[in-house]
Amino acid sequence: MRHVLSSVTVALGLLGATVAPAGVALAGPAAAPVQAAAPGKKKCTIDDERLRELSGLVATRTGYVVINDGTDIPSRKRVFYLDTKCEISKEPVQYSGAGPLDTEDLALSPDRKALWIADTGDNITSKTRRERVAVWTMPVGGSKQPVLHRLAYPEKKPHDAEALLIGNDGKPLIITKELSGKSEIFTPTAALKASGDTEAVPMRKVGEVTLPKTTTDNKLGATGRLLVTGAARSPDGTKVVLRTYADAFEFTVTGGDIVGALTKGTPRVTPLTDPFGEAISYTADGKSFVTVSDGGQLAPEDPIEILSYVPSTKGVEALPAAGEVAKPAAEKSWVEGLTLDEITYLIAAVGALGALLVGAGIFGILRSRRRPAPDADGPDRDEPPHGGFDAPAAEGGLRGGVYGGGPASGGFGGGPVNGAPGRPGAPAGGGVYGGGRPQGGGRPQGGVYGGGGGRPQGGGVYGGGGAPGGAPHGGAYGGGRAEPPRREPDYREPRGGRRSGYDDGRGQYGQVSGGREYRGDRY
Repeated sequence: MRHVLSSVTVALGLLGATVAPAGVALAGPAAAPVQAAAPGKKKCTIDDERLRELSGLVATRTGYVVINDGTDIPSRKRVFYLDTKCEISKEPVQYSGAGPLDTEDLALSPDRKALWIADTGDNITSKTRRERVAVWTMPVGGSKQPVLHRLAYPEKKPHDAEALLIGNDGKPLIITKELSGKSEIFTPTAALKASGDTEAVPMRKVGEVTLPKTTTDNKLGATGRLLVTGAARSPDGTKVVLRTYADAFEFTVTGGDIVGALTKGTPRVTPLTDPFGEAISYTADGKSFVTVSDGGQLAPEDPIEILSYVPSTKGVEALPAAGEVAKPAAEKSWVEGLTLDEITYLIAAVGALGALLVGAGIFGILRSRRRPAPDADGPDRDEPPHGGFDAPAAEGGLRGGVYGGGPASGGFGGGPVNGAPGRPGAPAGGGVYGGGRPQGGGRPQGGVYGGGGGRPQGGGVYGGGGAPGGAPHGGAYGGGRAEPPRREPDYREPRGGRRSGYDDGRGQYGQVSGGREYRGDRY
């Protein structure tokens, strides 16, 4: 995992927290209540800003060795040594060559003399998945730089892995981080090759581990209780522990058979309280676990603390509400039975549905914008409809239709929608994609994207009606109603007495009253 928690991990955590309970509600009784873990004992607080994204931890007799999650910041791409107070105790060790791609875990060799670093992170959301991964080895004291060893999964199929153990044969065991809850275990098929851009040593799958279900509270909900984020082996080699974001699962190892312990054993369960725990180690005496969080998802003011826990001696049956954890098949959430591929397809389907809904919304917005906006005060009582429908000739108004007004006879007949003929005697309206062709010697009214012949009479965006007087009028996306240009009435005194109504080309004016002429209620 690079920099912070994988986005898909967070997304699936939310999915598990919302969809899974819904599935349980449909299938049977409500899910078991969430269990709050007992707080771990604080050993120390890490204040160095370079150590905000820790993913690997090893406890030594003098302190701790830690590494960050994958990072592009050179000052953080180091192996760090801390004392028992979490202060930097020596100069951090740089990697050889270009350094690692995505470091995830630390492990000690059985003799506790060599430090192993898992460079195995490979988020399933990455655009390019890794065809090969790696481990690095170095003296535990940091006297030499880490040496690179390249590895490849069977058929070069990618996996995201964050847990590392070292067997009695000196070979690494890489444990994957699976959303299905069934983590796979891989090991090299041959001796490792040292450094350089060598061919990756093939690995083979040697088993699967399925951790028991718990209800321990954590920030990722049900998903956080499935994902293996770290591992460690006790100093005497008789125990190994795997951790999730919620719990530590400790197995007893017999005869050095780590794979057998993980695949066939029944673990003891210790609930953990790290906010985003990705690392675990045994203390040097083997009596306790120590853990630490990746602070990439925490607020800057949140502390990064190394916490200590006394391992539980009981299994999942000893946890609070344990009787409700193991649900009958008929009561299980449908999400619990999904494989990783099925969950991935589910996420893709939800994304596709979201894209369709966004597209439908955009289509609706565009359609609504193509419609002419109504007058703010509504249509006048004596006005005909807008948008290229019938317009009485006496009004002198223009009606432009969408996709071109049709030809008019006997005047400038305005065309309605899609080129239907205009009404005789009405002015010709220019619509979108072609104005109407006048007949009978009329003057064409031009719309956007092709008006009729002659001088176009104005128009709005994507088709507006022109005005008989030559002034452009019109509405957006469809012809607006064109009105004659208004001018203030002439307030001259009439000559020769009172005048009754007259027509000056702008419409019928009313009588003169008191020496001033008016139109309607406008003086």
